[in-house]
Amino acid sequence: MKDDPMQRVWLKQAQLDAARGVIACRMCRAIHGLDETVTLWRNGVLVFAVCDTCSRRHDIVMSPVDAGIEVRASARGPLVIGGPA
Repeated sequence: MKDDPMQRVWLKQAQLDAARGVIACRMCRAIHGLDETVTLWRNGVLVFAVCDTCSRRHDIVMSPVDAGIEVRASARGPLVIGGPA
């Protein structure tokens, strides 16, 4: 985890949301209940959350690194940006 202002803001908001039983997915940014997400906590602090829908569509790898946690994801299928014209 790099010392990024947006990361710090997300972490603060995520802690407040988790206390209410909801969380924003880090991939699609939709709000879901904690029972519909996979969360990663480190030292009692929420550091990553992904909804069940995004986790079904991606292979996600989380690994400890010197700076914190590294999260990488790759889509399981093609990413379609547009629809039929």
